[in-house]
Amino acid sequence: MKSVLSTRSLNNAQLALLANSGIGVESYDAIGVTILDVDIPEGYTQYIFTSKNGVKGYLKNKISGVENQKKITCYCVGEKTQAFLEEKGLFVAKMTEYSRELGDFLVENDKNGPFLVFTGNRNRPELGRKLTEHKIHFQEVMVYETQLHPKKFEKDFQILLFYSPSGVQSFVQANDQKDATALCIGETTAREARKHFQKVIVAKKPTTDNVIETLIEHFPKLSNA
Repeated sequence: MKSVLSTRSLNNAQLALLANSGIGVESYDAIGVTILDVDIPEGYTQYIFTSKNGVKGYLKNKISGVENQKKITCYCVGEKTQAFLEEKGLFVAKMTEYSRELGDFLVENDKNGPFLVFTGNRNRPELGRKLTEHKIHFQEVMVYETQLHPKKFEKDFQILLFYSPSGVQSFVQANDQKDATALCIGETTAREARKHFQKVIVAKKPTTDNVIETLIEHFPKLSNA
């Protein structure tokens, strides 16, 4: 049986699904996130969130009674980000699976802003480049920080589950397991993984649940590789 390492802690339902499929997985958190205390710029009614952590940063710092959430239009990346925004009573006009797709949508649909973009310290630059290239006004506010948590493993794993470029960077900082298969949550993570691993698989949809489903789907092939 192939050994599997998840670079993000999995919930009980995900672990049970893997156990029922006969797959044992070790897990740890390769990165950590700190939500910052910041002042949110006023005067914006169009918000962009590229992650659920950005939403958490907004919620922590928004000034009660000053901002009318009903006037805010949100654009976001990821199904879970959209679900979290809507759970908190915010209107989501558009969700895409990747930042570059959101940038393309804003340009193609003449969304001129101004936008307030909620970011972290390790955010990908594609969205900002697209908006700048097309002279769309935006301001970024950093509301969270991602920290790498490198951990050395004495055993080798045949399959590694990655959920962000930062997770890949954290793992390879302490480990040299280039012969492993990297199973990635999306193409952005896969691009980073290809710098370090020869065998890279990308989940069909960029969610943790789909990473698990892809692992189960490919596991018989991987176990006989």
